[in-house]
Amino acid sequence: MTGTEIPSLGAALPRPHEAAELAVGEESEEQRNRFLVLRLYEALNAGEARRAQELLAPDLEWWFHGPPARQHMMRLLTGATGGVGFAFSPRSVDAFGSTVIAEGADDARQLYWVHAWTVGPDGVITQLREYFNTDLTVTLLSSGANAAAAAIAAAPPKQGAASPSSSSSAGGPKCLWQSRRADSAHKSLPGLVLAI
Repeated sequence: MTGTEIPSLGAALPRPHEAAELAVGEESEEQRNRFLVLRLYEALNAGEARRAQELLAPDLEWWFHGPPARQHMMRLLTGATGGVGFAFSPRSVDAFGSTVIAEGADDARQLYWVHAWTVGPDGVITQLREYFNTDLTVTLLSSGANAAAAAIAAAPPKQGAASPSSSSSAGGPKCLWQSRRADSAHKSLPGLVLAI
């Protein structure tokens, strides 16, 4: 299973018999990381703080880009929502090694968000980079010494992902993912590049 459009969180999670089959060793690192992030959204949206905490490192590194009033995830993770929270329902989730990119919008499609989660080697989320009303491009920097980066660079493009631009040289940066907002033709947002 690769990153794809998701109709609902429940539909994206493996069914019990599928989870047993995947546990046998057929599940890739990207699939495990993607399912971990999906389980986190499910726990947060259900208000299950304890289950969410089990998926996060106690010293989660968090970085935010956007209007300060839109720091909904920080308030959700710290319990500072005051009973009223923002529901994060990802429209798509893509994984690139230890990095998982989720994007979505509010129901009125006025607020667009992208989360770049990093899953640590111990299977918990160690970092969140959150972008609100910001277009994002994820780029792989060349690294001859990093075998994981080379494997990601050699992988075929993700199904449903925006068409990545090719690098100017064989060892140069490679676009892995770009924001896929439906309103991008008529609504301009600031853009950033996340280098992994």
